Amino acid sequence: MYISRFLLSLFFFLCSCGIKQKINYSSEYIIPDKKFNDREVRLPLDYNNKKNWAFRSDLHDFNRLIPKNYSIEDEKKINVSVFFIHPTTLFSSKKWNADTSHFSNNKIIDLCLENQASVFAGITDLYVPHYREMHIYSYTDTVNGVKAFNVAYNDVETSFKYFLKNKKTDKFIIASHSQGTNHAKKLINQYIFPKVDLRDKLIMSYLIGMDINKNEMLIDLCQNPVQSNCFLNWRAFNESYYPKDWNYGENYISINPITYTNDTLWSNKNKHSGILFPNQRIALKRSITVRNEKGLLWVNFDNNLILNNFKRKSYHNADFNLFWVNIRRNLIKRLEHVH
Repeated sequence: MYISRFLLSLFFFLCSCGIKQKINYSSEYIIPDKKFNDREVRLPLDYNNKKNWAFRSDLHDFNRLIPKNYSIEDEKKINVSVFFIHPTTLFSSKKWNADTSHFSNNKIIDLCLENQASVFAGITDLYVPHYREMHIYSYTDTVNGVKAFNVAYNDVETSFKYFLKNKKTDKFIIASHSQGTNHAKKLINQYIFPKVDLRDKLIMSYLIGMDINKNEMLIDLCQNPVQSNCFLNWRAFNESYYPKDWNYGENYISINPITYTNDTLWSNKNKHSGILFPNQRIALKRSITVRNEKGLLWVNFDNNLILNNFKRKSYHNADFNLFWVNIRRNLIKRLEHVH
């Protein structure tokens, strides 16, 4: 019985909370059937309204996000705030952007909180805005998609301004996944970086799940496990797989989330601290080795009866889950050096 539940949660974790690059839209999802219409999304969102936040440390209990078998007793909260931008959750809609009804009782957004944003919960003040994200189909129909992206980004920037005015700490972190990373890159380059005082307060950026060119970001790439005022990026794929639908090559960036270096050496399996599964439990410690390859992160699973049944070409949806404990412990180490 336990194995059955474990297998089910593993399957769910590999198939949920993220962007699918290759989608049969005609059979799997409802896609927009009209051109983008800005009249549907003209009014800005009010981030003074608590309903427009998926999570805020001053409103919600972080304990519900912490894995059930993970102890936080020895972890100290550090004086920093995190602004987390969640990935695509709008897959079936005739609209190019989510409306506010998409925010309520959204199980996919809840999964993103539990499986991704949770890595920052309890040790930082966490802010996760709802935003009128663009439909997944925007990555295919880029004419309408660009317009939908701009709507989504404007919400992100508006919520970030609220975050800046209301956070209780001086220093802050930007974190994101997938579509969220598309918005985070623009937010950092166009809004944060030109403002020197704001730039200096940005101590870390987790720009996960999207390709980043070496010359794309104006902030530095993190080069070691304790560096700050820099950014991290990785995209997890199966060992030896070069994806057709993603950019990669010598000009693309990847950081190993176990060693926190950008070399091409395989990590030591003993350094892997476990996988976070959607049942909110950490399991399978020392089951993964990874290395950087042309802007991709290649993943090699241990010869495990359970994991062997669920190998995929892409582990995009598990970019955080696979390394949850490693990410959290490294963040604590980095923040201790900052403070």
